[in-house]
Amino acid sequence: MGRTIAPYSRQVAQIEESLSEFRRALRRSDQEIFDDLIRTAKLQVQAGVMAASPYPIDSMLMTMVIELKKEISVLRNELKQIQMQRQQDG
Repeated sequence: MGRTIAPYSRQVAQIEESLSEFRRALRRSDQEIFDDLIRTAKLQVQAGVMAASPYPIDSMLMTMVIELKKEISVLRNELKQIQMQRQQDG
């Protein structure tokens, strides 16, 4: 019989558990950021399932990077709007 692979969501939980000591060693503020990143990976579980990678951490990290890139893009757009507004006012 072939070896079965654990569902992606269970693999994410296992990775989270394996990083628990790492998380505990982080500063409190960094623990919150770590938790946000893990939450991001969990929210994108459908994409992780479709990736079908033997290393689920790859999919988790990619979803985290995508979310961070989205946040940076939003902040850049907001900054541009503020700068344009100041130029118009000044």
